[in-house]
Amino acid sequence: MTSTRRTALILGMMMLLPTSWLAAANALAGDVPAGFTSLFNGKDLTGWKGLVGNPKARAAMSPAELAAAQKEADETMRAHWSVVDGVLVFDGKGQSLCTVKDYADFELYVDWKLHAQGDSGIYLRGTPQVNLWDTRFEGYFRHGAEKGSGSLWNNRNHSRFPLVHADNPVEQWNTLFIRMIGERVTVTLNDQLVVDDVVLENYWQRELPIYRSGQIELQNHGNELFFRNIYVREIPAAEANQRLARRDDHADFRPLFNGRDLTGWIGDVDNYEVVDGAIRCRPGQGGNLFTKDEYGDFVARLEFQLPPGGNNGLAVRYDGQGRPHLDGLELQVLDSEHPKYAKLDARQYHGSVYGLVPAHRGYLRPTGEWNYQQVTVRGSHIRVELNGTTIVDADLSEVKESKDGPLPPGVKRTSGHFGFAGHNDPVAFRNISIRDLPGSPATPPARDAAIRPTDGPIKLFNGRNLAGLYTWLEDSRYADPKQVFTVADGILRISGDGYGGLITNQAYRDYHLIVEFKWGEKTWHGRADRTRDSGVLLHAWGPDGGYGNKWMASVEAQIIEGGVGDILVLTGTDPLTGRKFPVSLTAEVTKDRDGETVWKQGGERQTFSSGRINWFGRDPDWVDEIGFRGKNDVESPLGEWTRLEVIADGNRLTYKVNGVTVNQAVDVNPSSGKLLLQTELAEMFVRRFELWPLGEAPRE
Repeated sequence: MTSTRRTALILGMMMLLPTSWLAAANALAGDVPAGFTSLFNGKDLTGWKGLVGNPKARAAMSPAELAAAQKEADETMRAHWSVVDGVLVFDGKGQSLCTVKDYADFELYVDWKLHAQGDSGIYLRGTPQVNLWDTRFEGYFRHGAEKGSGSLWNNRNHSRFPLVHADNPVEQWNTLFIRMIGERVTVTLNDQLVVDDVVLENYWQRELPIYRSGQIELQNHGNELFFRNIYVREIPAAEANQRLARRDDHADFRPLFNGRDLTGWIGDVDNYEVVDGAIRCRPGQGGNLFTKDEYGDFVARLEFQLPPGGNNGLAVRYDGQGRPHLDGLELQVLDSEHPKYAKLDARQYHGSVYGLVPAHRGYLRPTGEWNYQQVTVRGSHIRVELNGTTIVDADLSEVKESKDGPLPPGVKRTSGHFGFAGHNDPVAFRNISIRDLPGSPATPPARDAAIRPTDGPIKLFNGRNLAGLYTWLEDSRYADPKQVFTVADGILRISGDGYGGLITNQAYRDYHLIVEFKWGEKTWHGRADRTRDSGVLLHAWGPDGGYGNKWMASVEAQIIEGGVGDILVLTGTDPLTGRKFPVSLTAEVTKDRDGETVWKQGGERQTFSSGRINWFGRDPDWVDEIGFRGKNDVESPLGEWTRLEVIADGNRLTYKVNGVTVNQAVDVNPSSGKLLLQTELAEMFVRRFELWPLGEAPRE
């Protein structure tokens, strides 16, 4: 229960209770929410310990070394962490505070407070971190603090900044809620969603997924800290499986097993049975049970239960005649930690593509519990997710040999049956479903979910920092190590070194966009001598990098020398599943001298799901050479500011350059979404990037 909800409960009770009961009602603010246990008793440090190294370092210690280090760390802890008036207080001079107990899948509530310039974090399974800091301290802006607390700041390949700034000012309490299942984390801060089911990367061992379990830590960052109302709930396997299934839910999934009999299954049917709604290999029996239908690219999901020492396998693209690991692919289903399997090849443990690709170990639940597994197969790419953690992510075209030598013929198969490869053990499977890839195109989010400016402008760039924005770059994804996007003296500089964009956290609709930009001198790499190129993407949706691993599905307002105001239609694709994120629009067009499509008011109406519509005056002699300027161009000369406007009114787009209407489209789908400023190998400066209510934008 968040602080807001606790307050609402208390106020409601106060309306019903006599005055003499008010003190007791106020005490409920610290009550443990149903199903949770308290990690902090409000009196002392029971249940907490000092910090010893990091998970990798601790794993390398002998028991004696760890015990000695822990004793010393506990002494340091008691010197710098204390309880004052029911609040856990850190004096800023010691080390992080850690739970005695390790946690796997869990939910956590914690109230926290900082002084000015404060900085801290919550380590999950001993790993940084859900970040907490003074988001108004300019000294932290270079780290992105202005975007807000609550994010997974140490991520590189997955989202690392919050969806919204939800912090209360320093010296005020904040309430954080964290849910972690597998490798994914969801965070709300003061009842606002700031992290939505994002992978927490393993900071200590980047090549590995996050650890299956570990301690929760309150981070020392050299300043005074305050915590209270710390509650945790361990998520049982059944609930975790249900949440994982809902996360991946999609209308295209269809069941492969009816829960009653083996209808739809062929092969060694007599060696399997249906018990309590699950398919189970009969004890002492084996053989292959597989679907009548064949599948090429697909996502399959299921639950499985292992007995001690249990062994089975998932047959993928199996020919139905030979052995699954040779005449198809087999994904191991194995009690990997049983002593009898101690000396197997790494490519034989659970989740591995048998004999070809090893899986990360340590993510199985104890034998007897139900595990959740999802398998994505697309072309030569295979991903295996076990209990919410990715344990295999491999391209079989890069595998050169098997554990037994040459690659088996099944590696080259592009379709086949799906099923089970039994090995005499009563391994059980249930809730089995599949969907073909790429599946039906995605549906854009409802327009109502997007923000419409109503009371004055929304400044997407505030002139001070990158609050409300995040980066996606082709080479470094969510990190910006080359500082492509920086702010100085009220100006946003886009260095142009790479492909990608600066993207709004929020989606917008029905607005008048104003962008004022000018080119810099620097160009890069393969476009060093080509026209300076960039753009603003409108109604962007779907995965980051969904268009060519650079941008998002969107409609582009092109910014390029000689072509400012061209329309580009960028339909996107999910890089893992191949699912389409369609974009379309209709425009009145004609053809220029060279057969290129040009906007012409009153021209032929044509619908586009890809391609370019040149602005009406684009020079037919345009060439891709740096400094090009056409005879009719309305953009400003190099070094001067150009004003680009886009009026997004329902499903209509109108582009203006320096006050001249240069392009239009109707029936635009989607008609809302994020906005993205491109980097495309040319330096560019932006001094204005803002949305006005329709009809209210200033003319200057």
